[in-house]
Amino acid sequence: MILQIIGFASLAHLMADFAQYFDLPQKPFQCNLCMGYWISVVPFVVQWGLEGFLLAAITGVLSDALYRILNKL
Repeated sequence: MILQIIGFASLAHLMADFAQYFDLPQKPFQCNLCMGYWISVVPFVVQWGLEGFLLAAITGVLSDALYRILNKL
């Protein structure tokens, strides 16, 4: 489960970074928190049930934290 959260957070960061090159709305496509939540909510809810909503929220927060840490470098 932890590996899935880290994987989805990393994927969300990459997708949000890639979306900046296109003329898309800021939310949910260029926001790491939003992107992390929306790409992981369906797989997590299917796999874990209602607990999947919490795991998707954790994924979004981790994706945003990853974004902030990488911007400091």
